[in-house]
Amino acid sequence: MAATIFSDSWFRVSGLRVALLPSVEIKKQVFRGRTWHVLQDTYTQRYFRASQEACNFIQSLHTDKSVEEVWEDFVNQHPEDAPSREEVIQLLSQLHMSNLLYSLQQSDNEAIVNRYKKQKNKELLGKFASFLFLRIPLWNPDAALERIRPLILLATGWGAFALWCVVLLWGGVTAFDLRGELLDQSQGVLSVGNLPWLYACLTGLKLFHETGHAFVCKRFGGEVRTVGVMFLMFTPLPYVDASSSWGFPERWHRIYATFAGMAVEFFFAAAGALVWANTAPGLTHSLAFNVMLIGSVSSLLFNGNPLLRFDAYYMLSDYAEIPNLYQKGQQQWKYFGDRYLLGTVSAQSKATDTKEWLWLTMYGLLSFLYLIFITLGISLFLMDQWLPLGILVLIMTLYSRLATPLYQLFKHLRGSATQGNRRRAWVAVAASCSALVLMLAVIPFPDAVRTQGIVKANSSSTIYLQTSGMLAQLHVQHGQRVQAGQLIATFVNADLASDIAVTQASQTEAQAQYRQALHKTSSELEALQQKLDTLDDRMRNLSEQRRFLEVRSEQDGEWVAPDLHERVGAWLQRGHNLGEVVDPRSFRFVAVVPQEQTDRMFKLDFKQAELRLTGQADGNVLLDQIQIIPFQSDHLPSAALGWLGGGDIAVNTSEPSGATAKESFYLLQTELPNAALQGVTVLHGLTGTLRIQTPAQPLFTQALRAVKQLLQKRYAL
Repeated sequence: MAATIFSDSWFRVSGLRVALLPSVEIKKQVFRGRTWHVLQDTYTQRYFRASQEACNFIQSLHTDKSVEEVWEDFVNQHPEDAPSREEVIQLLSQLHMSNLLYSLQQSDNEAIVNRYKKQKNKELLGKFASFLFLRIPLWNPDAALERIRPLILLATGWGAFALWCVVLLWGGVTAFDLRGELLDQSQGVLSVGNLPWLYACLTGLKLFHETGHAFVCKRFGGEVRTVGVMFLMFTPLPYVDASSSWGFPERWHRIYATFAGMAVEFFFAAAGALVWANTAPGLTHSLAFNVMLIGSVSSLLFNGNPLLRFDAYYMLSDYAEIPNLYQKGQQQWKYFGDRYLLGTVSAQSKATDTKEWLWLTMYGLLSFLYLIFITLGISLFLMDQWLPLGILVLIMTLYSRLATPLYQLFKHLRGSATQGNRRRAWVAVAASCSALVLMLAVIPFPDAVRTQGIVKANSSSTIYLQTSGMLAQLHVQHGQRVQAGQLIATFVNADLASDIAVTQASQTEAQAQYRQALHKTSSELEALQQKLDTLDDRMRNLSEQRRFLEVRSEQDGEWVAPDLHERVGAWLQRGHNLGEVVDPRSFRFVAVVPQEQTDRMFKLDFKQAELRLTGQADGNVLLDQIQIIPFQSDHLPSAALGWLGGGDIAVNTSEPSGATAKESFYLLQTELPNAALQGVTVLHGLTGTLRIQTPAQPLFTQALRAVKQLLQKRYAL
């Protein structure tokens, strides 16, 4: 009930003679213990939700009486439940826009035609604005679904649910047991050779997904009138219109119809896991992996995300018993602004109780922030594919999310709703804009350059295995002190020992032949001497290799090899990195600076930086001097900084070392003075983050710089 009974606009509707269309059906639904009614036009499949009181008034409309006569009769018969004139105007306007009313008056028929044209133009404009999600209807499958109703009942009953649970549990356990293999194979899922198969699996799964919606919808008496093709960011995928499930009286029936698509994808994902685990590498193995990936990860990220208006959103809306949850959440925040910022006393919240107030407030905020995030993500993705298209989507986003709300705010400030508080509203808007400008463009905020790096000892030597062999014994454990020349590890190479024995025997034989030739045939002496020299060279080489089987330290320091003890008894190839000997008395920190950050690094004079080592969040190391190495490089100081080593820097995955970055960078280094390391544990090879404080700048300046860096880096603009 509105605060006032009368309305200045009542004359516009009081003389109309309107009624509901004959094709409109009314179905009862219960939300939060309160009865509501869904008005469904069975011809156009349009819906309108009304309260019990509003529905009683709507049903009393008749073309034999004017709206004013109907309202007066309703007030006399139901004085406590009667809507105000303002509510009647709003109700008729909403029914009018939904094309659920008709009138015998010629002028009203013309208005209906005009309304229909406006609605079509609005729909056309909406399709143009959402051209990335275009739908093309192709066929009405309702009659075909009616013919297979027994199959539908079988596929959506309790027996099917039991089978679904068994397969889902079995496939989930199998995938968890083989999670290591899954992670390894997922690295090549976006390879050029797999993309056609990935799209084929996506199309097939989406077809079954939509079939699941259609089956459950038909199970509970709904109609499925459309099957078509949806172009999701220019990717053709099947879709069905199962919106008739919105009118189901039972809440859990609506939730089941919405969840059916994801349930089908989960079933195929689990079945794909079972096929993948029991097949050898090949086409079937790859297809099963694609089905498993799309049916699980893709389904959860998109359809299973309630912040996107897909399946999980409608499930959450029905579970919370708040239809149109997204729109009401946005209207709730508009109410906050209108009531508490502009001071509009007549503004009313969409929430009917405390629980609904919490739902609308939290969901309205989270959905708005996530929508901005996902829209910017899509725009960047499209800009990577085709720059003009991405820019167009970005402009449309700014228009719909910034320009349109500002225009609506301007209209609201000049409208009748703010007539009693217009001065305060304008002052509040002006003050808010001024505060926003000050915060973004005037007030300086702390600014810094953050880089990833690694601790290195100033004096260190890496120990490589010079000869292949089996690690027989470790004489020094990780972390122990060693001296130059001290034995660290002993290796055994049976083939090398055999080669040495054979070479020694060959030397003995050649020496005997040489002595005999001294007494008999001097013509063979030269050839035998060359043979002896060759054998001597080979023996020296083999002896050198045998000497390398005893690994010794090249300097005094601390032995760093945390994993080598696990390789005792294993065969290691020549060139294997065994560990490092480091001098723990002095360290430096070497960091990687991306190219887009180097401009500030070279221009500004840094006086202080802050280092935070991994695992030591409470220990900050303050540094006074930073040295920038003015040469580009693509070889990381440690593989631990790259993706393959758990770092944040993109690396070339074709390089087995994992230390070659995809993009060139600059290095900076700084000494770690002992005086600054109090309470901080510094170890060779420990990673950390270096935060270099730069002069404070307004947020707008920082954001503009980030956008310029993005355009230069990704699009060379």
